[in-house]
Amino acid sequence: MIFTLTPNPSIDRSLTVPEISFNNVIRVQKVRLDWGGKGFNVSRSLKEFGIESMVIAWVGGGSGKMLADGIQSMGIPTDFVWVEQNTRTNTLIFESQSDWRVKVNEPGPHITSDDIDQMLLKVQTNARKGDIWLLSGSLPLDVPEDFYADLIMLLKSRGALVYLDANGNPLRYGCEAVPTLVKPDPKEAAKIVGFSIEDIEDAKRAALPFLRMGISFFALSLNNDKELLLASQRKMVHAVAPKLICRNATGAGDALFAGLLYAQMQEMELVEVARWAVATAAASMETEGVSVFNIDRIKSLLQDVDSKIINIL
Repeated sequence: MIFTLTPNPSIDRSLTVPEISFNNVIRVQKVRLDWGGKGFNVSRSLKEFGIESMVIAWVGGGSGKMLADGIQSMGIPTDFVWVEQNTRTNTLIFESQSDWRVKVNEPGPHITSDDIDQMLLKVQTNARKGDIWLLSGSLPLDVPEDFYADLIMLLKSRGALVYLDANGNPLRYGCEAVPTLVKPDPKEAAKIVGFSIEDIEDAKRAALPFLRMGISFFALSLNNDKELLLASQRKMVHAVAPKLICRNATGAGDALFAGLLYAQMQEMELVEVARWAVATAAASMETEGVSVFNIDRIKSLLQDVDSKIINIL
């Protein structure tokens, strides 16, 4: 069973406008609502692959009810901890005739110590040997920065596999707890390794400190999720998606994660896992929705994915 735990989910409100301008009234051409948060997006993508997952999150208020109804209407199982304050709403504004966009993310609700205890109990109750747990996204207000690290230790003690996609100190502390796989973005990985990551050579060098921690897999997406360095304890793979028309890049990294999970569950070799991951992200970018795609399109893109194996032992 796969569990996606999203501490700080959101309603993602996308607005299409003719032109982004300031100190002016802008007429919206199109409005789209998506039920967001990294783990939610991964669960949505996994469903496209025919893989069931359980969504776990803190949600609250009227926006939380809207989000819960939206996720459940998609046929994705949920197990929420309800909190007093409203779930956040994130707003994306982008121009219809260009790549210009503005994204505004709210911080999320305050989480009490009782809310945290309820979440820990929920995880402890659900954790089983061999299950996969994806811990992803930012932490809401008042949640300790070592929250992910505590969850990783708890889940590992139950024999679960833990995948981490986080930022800042929650990422740093989480890595110290040694999850199965970690997927930081380049800026966050750079903070840990101590040098900037501008290209694939930097990415290859950045992978080594994470692998030396004992982390089994290190995934680093580059070039706005169009490239991926995927490293195991034995080798690395660099995969690059073909050029395409990007209609919506929101959630592409989460679609990439779902493609990676799908390929691993099919017991593919590391190079094929990386190829499926970037092809899934690319197929997602071609759609207007968040983290959705056509599987036949992924298969057609696979033949144009450029990949290279890099032995490290």
